[in-house]
Parts: sequence; structure tokens; C-alpha cells
Amino acid sequence: MTPVHELLAHTAARVPTKLALVETDITYRLLDARARSLATSFAARGVSPGDRIVIWLPKSAAYVISIFGALAAGAAYVPLDATQPVARVRAILADCEPKALVTTPALLASVMQLPPSIDAAWLVGEGADPTAVDRRLISFDTAVATPADCRARTIELSELAAILYTSGSTGTPKGVMISHLNLANFIAWARDEMDLRETDVFSNHASFNFDLSTFDLFAAVAVGASLWVIPDGSARNAAALADGIARHRITVWYSVPSVLALLLESGQATPEMLAPIRYLLFAGEVFPIKQLRRLREVLPHTAQLYNLYGPTETNVCTFYRVGELDPDRQVPVPIGRAITGARLRVVDANGADVAAGELGELIVEGPCVTPGYFRRPHDPNAENHRNNRHATGDIVGYEGDELVYRGRKDRMVKLGGFRVELGEIEAALLRHTAIEEAAVLTIDGDGGTRLVAFCSPDAAPGLLEIKTHCGALLPRYMIPHGVVRMAALPKNANGKIDYLQLRAAARELT
Repeated sequence: MTPVHELLAHTAARVPTKLALVETDITYRLLDARARSLATSFAARGVSPGDRIVIWLPKSAAYVISIFGALAAGAAYVPLDATQPVARVRAILADCEPKALVTTPALLASVMQLPPSIDAAWLVGEGADPTAVDRRLISFDTAVATPADCRARTIELSELAAILYTSGSTGTPKGVMISHLNLANFIAWARDEMDLRETDVFSNHASFNFDLSTFDLFAAVAVGASLWVIPDGSARNAAALADGIARHRITVWYSVPSVLALLLESGQATPEMLAPIRYLLFAGEVFPIKQLRRLREVLPHTAQLYNLYGPTETNVCTFYRVGELDPDRQVPVPIGRAITGARLRVVDANGADVAAGELGELIVEGPCVTPGYFRRPHDPNAENHRNNRHATGDIVGYEGDELVYRGRKDRMVKLGGFRVELGEIEAALLRHTAIEEAAVLTIDGDGGTRLVAFCSPDAAPGLLEIKTHCGALLPRYMIPHGVVRMAALPKNANGKIDYLQLRAAARELT
């Protein structure tokens, strides 16, 4: 397997004049040259193999160059969204102690001063030479235009390629370490599984701090395809997304289901607009079957539709090819089977394999499993990670030979002595023809613990109809006690349902 930064050099040698990034003039030769020049600049300012380089930028060509520049320098890139709250950025900078930072003057000003671990910051888009103000500030444009030191460094697959920060249960972000092996295994599987071509045009919808972006970026580079880096301001704009898909003739699309639902609801997802699509992949959350069926209807019949599954700690570890959908199917499609190299177990609370037909927690082993959390040797999953294993916390079962997702282990609650999986109630709600999205939370009040369903759209059924509907599908103790109808359920930066926002709204009901 090939470390991902070497893929760029190989592709630049093979198709040097091929356009790498649409809406720019950056060919693969130029992308490779600028990344190596930036790596040379990093090294000249003391960045050593194994160091961390934080990239805090709006999505842009500069972001892509910075990722490959960090990898070429032997460092791990730490990607941050430009819209991250400053307090969260400060927490991440303190946690990962980067040697270098790539950012904009405005973003740098918002943190007031460079953390002590940072020897230099490369500024993108500044006007004057920043070194006139502070010798630790370097012009990004000057750095990428300077001839590179072409000495290549050998990367071991076990070395870190990235640290992706996710929400921590304590409220402090925690960094998931991604190795070159993790990425190389994933890209090798994707190339074997899909007929990805140099003539393809990939979209990059996900933020670079979200693991979905690793497919967009590295699979495109591996085959020499062009990549459309979708600007931050267009990510939730259905008209802008549809225009870009049509204008760039996107052939490979990967995003969370809620973005595809946005295109469907807006009327922008038409057969004409989606005609060039060869592969459409989704991951990150359950795709409600009604919306998935609508998407299948507007996709070209030749398009391959994939459900990919895996927490950040494993990236993608299972996949399911979505074929013709049974018109009577009322539950989401399976998450499928293991990608190359991954080994899956379904275990009970004691860690024993469950019997056929029973549900259990999914345990993943193999080269897709990341080394764990940065500087968190005592995390509850740390022992698993030391043994190349990850306990996902996801409850699964089987549908034939395919795994099916049934909910989160940490969303299992006790009500009246009964164990209740909130995801099972959500799945029942989504079987109602008038409900597009659903989320269920428990609320503790003077009257005890209550189940509250949040449903969209505003025209979703009221409490009486929901009780009747759920009563036909669920035991009495699992029927919601209240319902909140919303135009759309709130989403977090990764496009998933934001349970924290819903929890805040739920407090107002008590």
C-alpha cells in the first residue's frame, strides 16, 4: 500500500497537465510542486517528522495544498473548519501542541497570539509581507512559489497522517489519530471496489475536519480525477450545490444523507441535474427510507448507490451497495459487510459473540482501526485501540448476510424498568408517511422521565396520531409522551442531527 502523499507525486508524474482542482488553474504538476515547496518551507522553520501542523482555513485550493504540504513534510495535518468557535480552536491548539499553523490574518487575529508550541504561522491571503510585523509570520504565497527541496522522505505506514478532532463526552474536543495505513487501506479498497477513473470529477462536500473528506481528496488524487472543493458558503445552499453538480458534471458524490435530502426537498435534485453521476455515496447518519427511495427514483439507472458506515475511529469499515428498493420496505437499508481487511464481531454486554438473530455491539478490528485518541492513554476505548480494535458503541444485527444498524449503545435508557433504545422509536416514527426526520430524547421533570419526539416538517402528525402510529409498532412503554414539530431538525457542522440543540430545546419543555 502507498502512503497517501506519494499518490500525488505518482499522479503528477503520470498526468502532469490534468486539472486537479476545478474552478482553479491548478494542474497535478502545479499541486505537487506547491505542496513540496510548502513542505520545504515547513522544514526550514523547524517542522520535523511526527510534528503536528494545524490548518485553519476556509475551504479552498490553499487548504488542499496545505494538507499535502504537511504530509510531504512528514507531519500530521490537523484540519479545522474556518467557522470553528475561537474557544474550541484554542482548546485544540493547546491539546495537540502544533509546531506550525496555516491560517488567514483575520483568523489568527481572533486568537490574539500564537501558542508557545508554534514556531511559525503561514498566512493565506495577506496583502503586505507579514515578516515585517513578526518574523514568525510567513507569506503562504511566497512559500509555495519558492523552489522546493526535492529530497523525498520515506513514510512508514504506521506513522500519523492526520488528527481529526471530534466532540468529547466531557465537552473537551478529542483528537482521533489517523495513520497512513488507515488511509492507504481505505483508498486501496475504494479503488478495488469502484471503477474510479481519471475522467471522473469528484465533489468534496464535507469539511476537511470530517472523515468523509479523506475519500474525496485521496481517492480523486489516486486516480488523477478532478476535484470540486465546495466552498463553505455553498455547503447548505441547494441551488449552489445543484449548479455546481451540473456545471462541473460531477460523477462521484459523497456526503451525509441530510445534504441529499436538502437537494430533494428543494426540488433541485432532478434527473437532468444528476445525469452525470456514476457513484453516489452517503455516510454519517441513517438515510430515512422514504427519502432514499425518492433519491433512487431521480438518479440515473446506471448510477451506483452506496451506504458507507464507520465512526471516525475506523473511517469506513462496512459498505452496502443499494440496489432496487423493495416498495414495501419501511426500515433503512443495511450498513452491509466489511471492507477489505476489516474484521467484524457482534458481541453482548459480556463481550461474547451473540447468537444468530440477536442484537449486539459492533466491534471492528483490522487496518481500518485508527491508533486511538491523541494523548488520551486512559480513554475507555484505549485498551481496545492498543490491540487494533474499536468498540463502536453501535447496536447492530443481521439481515441475511448484511449488518443492519439498530441504534446507539449510549442511547439505551431505562424506562419503568424496561430497556429502551431511542433509535428504535425513531425508526418507528420514520415509518409514518408524513414524517421526514425524527429524533427522540428523554426529558426528566417533576412527572418523571418522558419520551419526547422531535419531527419534521411542521405538517407532521400531532401527538394523538403519533401515539396511534407508534402503538401499532412498539410496546406501550416506548410510545412518545410528547411531540415537537419543526420545519427541519437542527444539524451540526457535519450535517448530522444536532442532539445537543434538541436537548436545549427540550429543557424549555420541562
